[in-house]
Amino acid sequence: MKFAVPDNYPVVYTEDHSALAPLRERGEVVIHSSRHNGGDELVERMRGAIAAINVRAYSKFTDEVFAALPELKFLTVMGTGTDNIDLDAAKRRGIVVSNTPTAPTISVAEHTLALTLALTKNLMPMHNALKGGEWRHVPGIELRGKTFGFLGLGLIPAEIAPVVHALGMRVIGWSLTRDEERAKRLGVQLLEKDDVIRQSDVLSLLLRASPKTHHIVGKRELELMKPSAYLINTGRGALVDEKALYEHLKARRIAGAAIDVYQTEPLPSDSPLLTLDNVVVTPHVAWVTDQGTARMAAHPVENVLAFLEGKPKFVVNR
Repeated sequence: MKFAVPDNYPVVYTEDHSALAPLRERGEVVIHSSRHNGGDELVERMRGAIAAINVRAYSKFTDEVFAALPELKFLTVMGTGTDNIDLDAAKRRGIVVSNTPTAPTISVAEHTLALTLALTKNLMPMHNALKGGEWRHVPGIELRGKTFGFLGLGLIPAEIAPVVHALGMRVIGWSLTRDEERAKRLGVQLLEKDDVIRQSDVLSLLLRASPKTHHIVGKRELELMKPSAYLINTGRGALVDEKALYEHLKARRIAGAAIDVYQTEPLPSDSPLLTLDNVVVTPHVAWVTDQGTARMAAHPVENVLAFLEGKPKFVVNR
């Protein structure tokens, strides 16, 4: 059997990565650690593979790609997002698609909390000032008594909710599924989306990208936010209208934003977001920790093995 990793750039899997050993015992593992140029090259990198591991979201698995790969039976994503995959086309062609939703959970939750504290305590402006030789105080806010809001109530919010409760914050949320029992278990008051946006002092976006969630926070939603509120996006770049966000941040119509994911990645060096002093930015790195990276490498392999055993898990196009 042949297994392919067509988009291992930036590199996650080295040629001798121990996580790939179970696949090497069963056949050939082909790793491509440079960025491909699009559909045709993506197809060539996967030619003959029965299963593939999708590392990066810049790979677009369209119906045309699947049509050119008759041997492909299984595709697993490193991470949760599948907006780069035509799931209906995969289903029509008998290709099982899975993801690894539990791999990044803890690391992304911790990074979300780190961004929340860095932003609301104004750590970056003071850090930069002090490095520049200036002793400057930039007041932050106390979080106790404030309201933390979630758009999305999946695995990551389940890790964050107990921590913000412990900080003394009121916790509210909205989800596409409106699972009242789950919200109750998490101690989250379930509200309508606009009410979550209006009432939140810190608004955390933790949704998957899909047609339903594209620009779920745009100009209208930003205008609903309190002028003193902060936005945290560790979900997907497509959740936010970046142009509208820039305008609101520049005009101080919201207090600040912390962002780990962008509509275009890598974030262009001339992005207007980088000119603002009320923004904290990180390079889509929330999952990159010692244990998070290890799980992200291991879980796709576990998915392939489960498929080969006839027991696929975390299937997203069942």
